[in-house]
Amino acid sequence: MKKYGKIIIIVVGIIVVIALLILIYFKTAFISKNEVKNIVADNMNVNSGDLYFESIDFELDNSIYEVEVYYQNRDYEYKIDAKEGKIIYTDFRNINNNQNNSNNGNSNNNNGNNNSNSNNGNYNGQNSLNGVTPSITLDEAKNIAVTNAELDINNVQFTREELDHDNHTLVYELEFFYNNTEYDYEINATTGDIISFDRDSIYD
Repeated sequence: MKKYGKIIIIVVGIIVVIALLILIYFKTAFISKNEVKNIVADNMNVNSGDLYFESIDFELDNSIYEVEVYYQNRDYEYKIDAKEGKIIYTDFRNINNNQNNSNNGNSNNNNGNNNSNSNNGNYNGQNSLNGVTPSITLDEAKNIAVTNAELDINNVQFTREELDHDNHTLVYELEFFYNNTEYDYEINATTGDIISFDRDSIYD
């Protein structure tokens, strides 16, 4: 019995050591979630305390953090290298650039210049995707989504307006907020049909 007891103690000790080594590896090899928050805050040029982080998910397979952060009635996404802390992707700059492009488009229209992008909207500056042009405009897709949500388009804040492929189908990916509720829509860019939609409280 004493022999088996020693074996059990040795096995448990090995497991504990392995667990500690894994913990040490994760703490030394990857940045912490607090560091991720600081990286996002620095990129947005705000204090981390001013941000509401909806989720900070660690993807071990890709060694990245996937972050969803809420700031001033807008929802942004970040992908951050978990080892080096580099920002791999964010729509924070894209959304701000899209707003500027939209304002510039309105200014050009007031000056009498025609701008086809003002009708089609700005989805990362693309009027087509892989050579395929959508049959409906971005504005039409936005109206479809907002009408389905039974809201007034003038009262909602869009935070994502992207043209993308989903299962070989050209779609508009839309995200907007109203009264602390987040709405997500995928609209078929050829037929105008609603492929999927979801709504969630920002506090969930």
